[in-house]
Amino acid sequence: MHTMTSKKAERFEKKKKKLAALASLVKLNDKDRESESSAAAKASNSDSDSSDEKNKVKKSKLITVNHDEEPTAKKPKLTEDDSQSQDSGTGDDNAEAKKLNLTQEQYVKLKKELKERKRELENLSKLHLRPAGYSASLEVDQEQRTPVFLTDVQHLLMSALIGKKSPCHPDRWCYLEKPLKLSHTLVVVLDGVSLYHYLSNEEKFTETKKIFETKLEVVLPVRGDKNIIADLVTAPLTNVQADELIAKYGSLETAIEMNKDPTLLVKSIFPCDSSEGGEKVKTGETKIEDKFPRTKLLLSALQMVDEGYPMPLRGELASRFKNYVFTKDQYAPVTPNSPMFGVDCEMCQTTSGRNELTRISIVNEKFETVYETLVMPTNKIVDYLTKYSGITPELMAKVTKKLHEVQQEVRDLLPADAILVGQSLNSDLHAMKMMHPYVIDTSVIFNITGMRKRKSKLQTLAITFLDQVIQGHEGGHDSVEDSLASIRLVQLKLRNSIDFGDEILLQRRRVNEIVRMAVGDSIQNNLFGQASQRDKRTAIITTGSMNPKVKEICEKATGGDKLKSIVCLEAETNKQSVKKTREIALEHALTISNLSVEADKFKLDKIDKTVEKLDKWILKLWKTVAHNGLFLVLFGGSDDSPSGLLQIAIKKNEADVATTMPIKTV
Repeated sequence: MHTMTSKKAERFEKKKKKLAALASLVKLNDKDRESESSAAAKASNSDSDSSDEKNKVKKSKLITVNHDEEPTAKKPKLTEDDSQSQDSGTGDDNAEAKKLNLTQEQYVKLKKELKERKRELENLSKLHLRPAGYSASLEVDQEQRTPVFLTDVQHLLMSALIGKKSPCHPDRWCYLEKPLKLSHTLVVVLDGVSLYHYLSNEEKFTETKKIFETKLEVVLPVRGDKNIIADLVTAPLTNVQADELIAKYGSLETAIEMNKDPTLLVKSIFPCDSSEGGEKVKTGETKIEDKFPRTKLLLSALQMVDEGYPMPLRGELASRFKNYVFTKDQYAPVTPNSPMFGVDCEMCQTTSGRNELTRISIVNEKFETVYETLVMPTNKIVDYLTKYSGITPELMAKVTKKLHEVQQEVRDLLPADAILVGQSLNSDLHAMKMMHPYVIDTSVIFNITGMRKRKSKLQTLAITFLDQVIQGHEGGHDSVEDSLASIRLVQLKLRNSIDFGDEILLQRRRVNEIVRMAVGDSIQNNLFGQASQRDKRTAIITTGSMNPKVKEICEKATGGDKLKSIVCLEAETNKQSVKKTREIALEHALTISNLSVEADKFKLDKIDKTVEKLDKWILKLWKTVAHNGLFLVLFGGSDDSPSGLLQIAIKKNEADVATTMPIKTV
């Protein structure tokens, strides 16, 4: 047998002491955790069925994560000789370490178990909130809270289902770590239940409060405009849909751009007319010269927030834009025939320390200038920025028109369904101190860098796509010239395709064409199968009749697929929906269950019973979720309160936490 040198023996003894001390600390730490788990178990509903028993997972042995610190060790599995009877936990750490006098064999075994448990920990999925996500948290005061969007929820589901290969990522508001390690995802949508219902009865949601640490306010579509489930599943969630959409559009990204409704949440935020009558009157065929509807180029509410557009949201954004005005008091539904207007503004620096509006130009689709004026800023000009603005002291010498006059003239000029077009139009709207729901931004729809955050100048886009030189005047920029260039760029894109001028979408199309040539028509494995060995099956369960749009998606997705990658089920009652969800949730990668609560259930004499029932349903469904499963409960809003509530939890082993681990903010 090899004999260690004195130095090696000394180092080995030190390692054993460190490991023994670690084991001692773990024992104390684990004892506290077991006490908490035991207390929580007693307080929890003891009622459980056979399906709950099947979902129980063996207790975690060794490693856990403190979300605010580095990973720490948990209780190691020791032999009988090493096990010591537990005292009250008040002993000295060094004294505990001395009790564990490890032999070399015990040391090797314990070290191996530590490594195994560390590997197990690395396979766990985690969700980390980013600043935009934390800003929507109920932990933030309502005055400062900025909600997330239903699109954000959809992006999280796509990422959970497909991982990094998803065309939609929730990076704007959260980071999902190791999404493909999730065992499955269960989403529960409670129609008719709002954020107000939760906050006014929070103390009665006893079990729900134990399950969820993460609760976010959500902006929801106008009720009756579209079913929430329909919106969640409009993105391609299955292999069959992905295959068909890629064949038609070239890539999933392009398919989503073409199939999205950018105005869905915009209509919830701006004063838009959502009546069906107005929609029927205004809706028409795409203009003859357009290859696809111009509405597909509109920025969504999520994009408008990301791009820094003024929005009438609550929280920080509301206080920032409190002095802004709408371009109209009421907006009409936007259609493929809605008129486009190019807008460009020039600014000068004033004593306020900001750039203020000094010139505005608006042109129509016929390249006619329909509005042009100079504006005297509220504060004194200290720098005319002539090189860029083209504004000189001579030009401004006799100008008397003020901003509020310009705002009223713009309001009078624009029709209720006008689409504003411009390069980084957010800057122009800020200069005008106005808000508008329907915008097309050429800096977003054109991209020649291959990276979303690296935008090209209007001058570069004009020479590249229009073969036109602009902004070359010695006297500075011409706002009419710039607004005309923006209109021409949009018209050019409409005459071609949704991915024209967008290098990111074009790259995706090229990649998919190469893959299609290499493997034939069946490319589903390249998108889904290689990402995970489990089947990407989706189940949708609704109480009552299913939304026609959801049915259409299901029928299309399952028509030629023997495996039926989307299963759609209808139940007569919420109780039946809950039961069916519990039966099939573990058989699918994604399960969406839609429960409906009538308004009269929240009357004063019924509300306690209703909340108790909702709380019980949520607990039962939580018990159904498997280890490392993602659980989302979305309160879908009501007629009286459109604000929704998103609650998120990832289930961990019972030995790790009493209920669920809090989600970290990054």
